[in-house]
Amino acid sequence: MSSPRSVEHLRKHDSKVRENGNTHSVLSSAVSANRRLRCHTYESRNDPLVLDWRSRVAEEHLPPSHQRDTLVLLPCSAKKPYKLSKSHIRFRRVLRSPCVHEVMVTAPLGLVPRELEDLWPAAHYDIPVSGEWDADELDVIRSMVRRIVSRVGYSVVINHSGIGINIEGTSIIDTRQGDSAGSRESLSRLESAVESAVIDSGGQSATVQTRLEVMMSISRFIHGSDAWLEGASVIGRPPILTINKDGSQLAKWNPWLGRFSFSKSSLPMLDELGVLARVSLRNGIDWAGDIFSSNAESADCSIRSGDELLVFQGGKLIGSARAEAPGWEWPRGPGRLARARHRL
Repeated sequence: MSSPRSVEHLRKHDSKVRENGNTHSVLSSAVSANRRLRCHTYESRNDPLVLDWRSRVAEEHLPPSHQRDTLVLLPCSAKKPYKLSKSHIRFRRVLRSPCVHEVMVTAPLGLVPRELEDLWPAAHYDIPVSGEWDADELDVIRSMVRRIVSRVGYSVVINHSGIGINIEGTSIIDTRQGDSAGSRESLSRLESAVESAVIDSGGQSATVQTRLEVMMSISRFIHGSDAWLEGASVIGRPPILTINKDGSQLAKWNPWLGRFSFSKSSLPMLDELGVLARVSLRNGIDWAGDIFSSNAESADCSIRSGDELLVFQGGKLIGSARAEAPGWEWPRGPGRLARARHRL
């Protein structure tokens, strides 16, 4: 912040957003790959985006179905997404099993599940690192771990984060024991603990479509539903994955964008299942371009910038668009509200 007045305005803004109780209507669900969330001051901890992430991860998010028995807590890395960092490449060499749920501890977001690390803001935040946690950061992380463990019901927690965590009634294995996260000794303990936990849970013999389960988990977080993925298959070589069903392409998953790109043929099904937010255009207008206040009539108040939208006119589904303005700007905000995607 460049001045005390700027800090004052920021605090008032964040407070007003929290008081309004409609936080999602001012946030984004996806952003450009080069955008950064700079968390350089204490005030960033009260950013509505940060608080929204903490709440959704701790209180709502469900990991893939095959990863709900063993939780592995890992340290974060400066490089985003974490999986591209040298430290996390080493971690994944010893973890190997797809049946453990990897969750990174970090500030100010608290926890970042592995399946969500490509999403905004997890793949985009930047924070100065001193190597030490303050009391508030530790309280946030421990509280989130307790809540997610209680809600998901993990039978064991393998703690490689270096943060002391105790949860009554839950087995917690400290694989660091004072060593660095990347030391040979701690990695050996991590490997051994994971192997034992997977064998005890019978996870190695589980016959699940792991990539589909991961896509379903991501969809639940972004769209609040995974119903559109029932009976689907995931094909392709990462990072770009294609999702098919009954011989037709439903969507593509692009981790660099942190969103699903839905096909035209999937729109009627998405409408039937209520997966996407809706906007309505004015009657008597030929929809030839993007969506502006001049042709928008109404919209769901839950829209986040970056959301995929179903476009209606006269009660009929006519296409899709991608929101460029959050819900509070609809339908009378200035400039482009959404960019057209498909027309039926």
